[in-house]
Amino acid sequence: MPWWSAVIALMVGSVIVTPLMWLYALSNFQLPIGTFNELLYGYLVQDLSVKHPAGAAFFGCVAGNAWYRSQYHLELMKLGFYNHIPPTLVFFSQIYGELIGVPINYLSFRWVMNSKWEYLTGVKTDPLHQWTAQSIVTYHTNAIQYVVLGPRRLFENYPWLPYGFLVGLAAPLVIFALHKRFPASKLQFGLWNTTVFFSTMSHFYGNVSTGYFSKFLGGTVTMFYAYRYRNQVWRKYNYVVAAALDTGYNLALTFTFVLFTLGISAPVWYGNDPRSVERCFAL
Repeated sequence: MPWWSAVIALMVGSVIVTPLMWLYALSNFQLPIGTFNELLYGYLVQDLSVKHPAGAAFFGCVAGNAWYRSQYHLELMKLGFYNHIPPTLVFFSQIYGELIGVPINYLSFRWVMNSKWEYLTGVKTDPLHQWTAQSIVTYHTNAIQYVVLGPRRLFENYPWLPYGFLVGLAAPLVIFALHKRFPASKLQFGLWNTTVFFSTMSHFYGNVSTGYFSKFLGGTVTMFYAYRYRNQVWRKYNYVVAAALDTGYNLALTFTFVLFTLGISAPVWYGNDPRSVERCFAL
């Protein structure tokens, strides 16, 4: 990756922090920008004589983490403000956390590479279909189509795709105009968010994980039914229960990892099927 592209990646990450953090604070929706960053890198290097597809991944990491890490820091600053913790203490706590997290993440990465390499490269197939490398395949495919093929040749075959940028630009203006023209409409145009809508449409949920259905089911019960029809219960227990479940999940994950490290086999039951822990037997 050329050095000047790293500078551009940092600039892109710095510019998008404000609008994306505003969207996150308003709607609790995190807008994924990895594919856009790789497309941008493809435009930057498409006329270079020497280019490597891995550069798109590095560019996406630099530009994306400039936003994601800023998001985490701002989110924790807000949490510290709510708990009356001085910003200086919050900042240094974040720095200490980063210093501890980097080596732990690297060791976890090396463990995955050393123990699951054959599954990730496709030499072997995980019998439980947990290690499928689908995210790695996605990054690899994006890098090839945006760098090796290049946006120019890519959009020659799909010339209508760039018009999606114009649709994304015009859609919020149309919704805003409808809200101003019909402020009392039952359709409630003021609650429509085209960014969230289009971003969600761009995801393909037909992969090997069944977790998306669980998210949809849980979100419908809590954020639709309970919020509208049991609002007092929702206001009292929703976030407390969410924090308790989050804590319990992390404790269970740590406990499970320790057990597997010690070579202890987990019991076989409905939630831990020996053929498919996801209980997706069609795979």
